[in-house]
Amino acid sequence: MARPSTRTPALLFGFVALYILLQSAWWMWLLFSKDRDIFALQQQLIAGGIMPHLPVRLPHHTLWMILGEGSVFLVLLLLALWITFRTLRQEIHLARQQRDFLMAASHELRTPIAALKLHLQTLDRPGLDQQRREMLARSTRTDVERLHQLTERILLASRLEEKNAAPLWSDVDVAAETAQVIAAARTSYGQGHQITARLPERLLMRTDATSFRSVLLNLLENACKYAPAGTSVHVEIEHGERAVVLRVSDAGPGIPAADRARIFDKFFRSGSEETRNTKGTGLGLFIVRRTMESLGGQVEYRPVHPHGSTFAATFPLHP
Repeated sequence: MARPSTRTPALLFGFVALYILLQSAWWMWLLFSKDRDIFALQQQLIAGGIMPHLPVRLPHHTLWMILGEGSVFLVLLLLALWITFRTLRQEIHLARQQRDFLMAASHELRTPIAALKLHLQTLDRPGLDQQRREMLARSTRTDVERLHQLTERILLASRLEEKNAAPLWSDVDVAAETAQVIAAARTSYGQGHQITARLPERLLMRTDATSFRSVLLNLLENACKYAPAGTSVHVEIEHGERAVVLRVSDAGPGIPAADRARIFDKFFRSGSEETRNTKGTGLGLFIVRRTMESLGGQVEYRPVHPHGSTFAATFPLHP
């Protein structure tokens, strides 16, 4: 069964709004024309001596009254229509994002669950040698960790959206933290890429260690996810006078200009969920932006020519 187009409600709303405006204009014109006809009839009756000459409202007075009151009515009507349209558009956009998230989350959950089921069924077979059992156990732990990370990411996104995840400030060696995250990436999601880094030997910064790792992990995983296999991903930390800048660059296709304003929105992913090849839930960059806001910093996207992307997270230096 074909999915109904999300443009249908907007088109229907536009048709109803246009009908209301045309009807309003028609009734104002009808009121003016009827008043003008009544005035003409009064003049004929007065000229024929049928009725005495009485003070009457002139047609241009009626016109100004209609234009004044009608303008106020139209302004209020247009304002109400605009607010209704914005609400409708936001609801349609949110419904589309939620649908895409459910499809992506279902796919992300289905793969490790299917793998776990296969591993457990294999482990139940009699006569399985010890080496094979250890390999299946490692794969099982990897899939469980993948499910755990997905669950934690969804819960973190919910906490950040409600802005109730307060940072735990401490002095953190961000150079050492970055090196650990990169080392873990090279053995997991970053195996197909050449991950390079330019880091200071030691850099103490007052920040939230968990938040810093979350920002780096999501940016690094995002770069490895969208950049072609075999390409390089570069991580760099620059220590300035007032801030520390973390940059993650890749040689992927980049982000289309039309999507750059929305890449940090919750659930947003470029393209269609039905035809997309890359995995994900659309939460990574949202978590990065909200985490940086909670730390008092910011994150920016910068295109790399001829192709590629750089995400720069700026951490302010706290005393």
